[in-house]
Amino acid sequence: MKWLDEFRQKKLVKVLTGLRRSGKSTILEMYMQSLMDEGVSSDRIVCINFEKLEFEPLTDPAKLHAEVLSRLSSGQMTYVFLDEIQHVEDYEKVVDSLYVRDGIDLYITGSTADLLSSEIASRLTGRYVEINVLPLSFREYASGRGLTDDNAKRLFSDYISYGGLPGSLEFANGSSAQREYIESVFKTIIEKDVLKRSKKGRFLVERIIRYITANVGNLTSAKRLTDRLAEEVRYSKTAAPAYNTVVSYLERLTDCFFFYKSDRFDVRGGELLKQINKYYLTDFGFKYYILHNPTLELQQLVENVVYFELKRRRYKVSTGKVDDKEVDFVIQEDDGRIRYIQVAVSIADEAKLKQELSVFDGIHDNHPKYLLTLDEIFVADHDGIRTLNVIDFLLGRQALD
Repeated sequence: MKWLDEFRQKKLVKVLTGLRRSGKSTILEMYMQSLMDEGVSSDRIVCINFEKLEFEPLTDPAKLHAEVLSRLSSGQMTYVFLDEIQHVEDYEKVVDSLYVRDGIDLYITGSTADLLSSEIASRLTGRYVEINVLPLSFREYASGRGLTDDNAKRLFSDYISYGGLPGSLEFANGSSAQREYIESVFKTIIEKDVLKRSKKGRFLVERIIRYITANVGNLTSAKRLTDRLAEEVRYSKTAAPAYNTVVSYLERLTDCFFFYKSDRFDVRGGELLKQINKYYLTDFGFKYYILHNPTLELQQLVENVVYFELKRRRYKVSTGKVDDKEVDFVIQEDDGRIRYIQVAVSIADEAKLKQELSVFDGIHDNHPKYLLTLDEIFVADHDGIRTLNVIDFLLGRQALD
């Protein structure tokens, strides 16, 4: 809401992207209500949600364009909200045409990275701003579940078990209704955004999802994934998947924000290494339907949570490479400032503490370094390396310098 308000009436297209059911439409509804609360009349607000059947005729670009123009308010700013615009054929032409007209403040959303494909990005270079909407943060989730001074740890356990889809908070955790809701979202994403309504490739997509989820936070590559999938079918009658096919589906899974890819950053060389990456699962609730049980290593879950918290705070996040060691996260700000973050479930064991701290030994700059842990009792500073409690960090009780 704050982000939308900062760019209000600026000559820029406001683009909200993110996973289906992450809350993009609700954010638009809240923002439209805030405009009306300020005195903006409803006839100056045009809202079209292309997932609603009544708006299906407007998926024709010419009809959509004509409809919006017919509803403009003469001499006053009209706020135009086009929700899930990827359903419109040649939507980039409509967006471009509306952008160049005076008196239009334009907001669009989409559930796929295709929304900012090379074509529309080239048309709107320097003329749009994007915000990526994620499922609820732990702080938002805990607030919705009734956070108190005594239940933060229990809520964190629920959060990493059942996920943060806003709609899931309407159901009791672990209930059949909640599981059915999350499963329906999962199936919709796979069918509409990954398979694109085609049944072809479902078996392969499910295997890719299962492998990436089981290896959340571990280094992987498309080549390694292809070889692993080929190994699985070696003694069956199923044909081994082609590398290009695996790459295509993996790209679709990241394009629809089901997984996020973290590039590797060579700390000493100061450059991105794009052949081997880490992947993170956008919502934990999906793992029940992927792995058929809730089991993932706690280290993977905590690292996954921290990754998305850093993304929410608008950092540029990558995985750090220092010689033969890995720093979990290297975060960069627009002003060039860098921070290094290592995540560990526990550092109570002295050997484990030394192992985690040793990752920083090969980094010889003066940028801040942090160790995040679930431990509640720890030494707060190790020769300049600060230690923070993960839950306190997520709740905003402890902050990065």
